[in-house]
Amino acid sequence: MMRSRTKKIVAAISVLMVVALVAYVSVLFVIIKNINDDPDKLPVITAYAHGKTIETNPAGFCTIDLSQCAQVGDIYALDVPAGYPLQLSLSTDVSDAQWALLAVYEDADGNQTGEPRVFEPGEALADPVKQLVGVEIHLAVGEGSEQGLLIWSIKTA
Repeated sequence: MMRSRTKKIVAAISVLMVVALVAYVSVLFVIIKNINDDPDKLPVITAYAHGKTIETNPAGFCTIDLSQCAQVGDIYALDVPAGYPLQLSLSTDVSDAQWALLAVYEDADGNQTGEPRVFEPGEALADPVKQLVGVEIHLAVGEGSEQGLLIWSIKTA
């Protein structure tokens, strides 16, 4: 009798997992299709360092908990020499919302550390002391079951 009950529980959990996966893939498909159909609708982030400027589109889309991600664009590169700042210009779609920045720094021994920070609308940050090796900007988009993160990624060293 216990075996039958265990099998039913395992079957029910399996069905729920398949339904959740199908729902996630469907939402991801719609979002990626919309991104590919009209990339001009996506916010652009401009990065400037040491006399060079690049415009970046989102590199990825992830679930809000970052458990599943899909690459939808490029990871950009912009050389930021030690002692020079990286300046980001965010479109108002990003800067007028709560957004997060993951800045990755490297010490003299080559150890890398990430320092995530959430920004409120209009807030800024500068740290000229550490060597910046990359940044990711995260913006929550969508609502309910369609909520996720657009992610921009810039390698700086």
